[in-house]
Amino acid sequence: MRPPAALAALAALGHAYFATPLLFWPLTSLMATSLVLAMHSPLALSRRMVFLAHAQGHSILTAALAAALVLAAVKTTASAWPFYGLVLMFVIVLNLAVLAVARLGYREDVATGVVMSLQISATIALLFAVRMFYGASVDPITIITGEYVLVGLGDVAAQAPFLALASLFPLLYGVRYLYAAIDESFAEAIGLRPRLMDNLFLISMSLAVASSVYTLGSLMPAVLLVMPGAIAARYTTSVIRLIPTSVSVAALSVAAAHFIYTLLPWLWPSAAIGLVQLLMLLAKPKAT
Repeated sequence: MRPPAALAALAALGHAYFATPLLFWPLTSLMATSLVLAMHSPLALSRRMVFLAHAQGHSILTAALAAALVLAAVKTTASAWPFYGLVLMFVIVLNLAVLAVARLGYREDVATGVVMSLQISATIALLFAVRMFYGASVDPITIITGEYVLVGLGDVAAQAPFLALASLFPLLYGVRYLYAAIDESFAEAIGLRPRLMDNLFLISMSLAVASSVYTLGSLMPAVLLVMPGAIAARYTTSVIRLIPTSVSVAALSVAAAHFIYTLLPWLWPSAAIGLVQLLMLLAKPKAT
């Protein structure tokens, strides 16, 4: 992370701790999830997995609805460990389904579209089940928007192991994965296995999005899997700087979103992040 971004993140966390204590743990969760998702963003773009990254909005919504229904049936709170575990399981299954469909001979974007079509059908069925059986205990709107202001220490503690595991792949293999995207044949010649790395990336990405759903909701993780990497590509052409720049973009946008939210409480922080990142995207016309 670049020093200005780190200072902005610390300033936002310090402001939340001393000036708006009720927002400290929500901001901590938002900052951590955004940074981990941003680590994956250049990887998704480099391997032409933008379709799959955007599909995470559908995947998370489907997975979160399914998890909420299961937990409602056994009367377990949606902020507990089982919720993250169930969401993770469903998201991994849906993401790996894309690779399975691609092996039938379809391009990755077509395979993503096929799986997304099936997910939409499943989502409609799940929403109908919520309305019919669990309307009093499951709120689909909060699954879409997240429960930002309700995030507490326990939720951050539940997220932490998932986020730590999700950060391992981009930290250990991120740069090699980016180089493999440039020349897959050369990567195979020096012993890398791009297809295996694709599978590991999907699992890592699934961990990241599953742990973010309670804070970010089901739609914003897809934005944070695409926008930071796209912005980073406009600010640098260096492969080794893409991930740090992407993380810096996320840190700056979350810090700015926090201050915007304290001034404009009607602008939900995740929506403010999208607005800030749009401005950052437009501010730099060309990478150098």
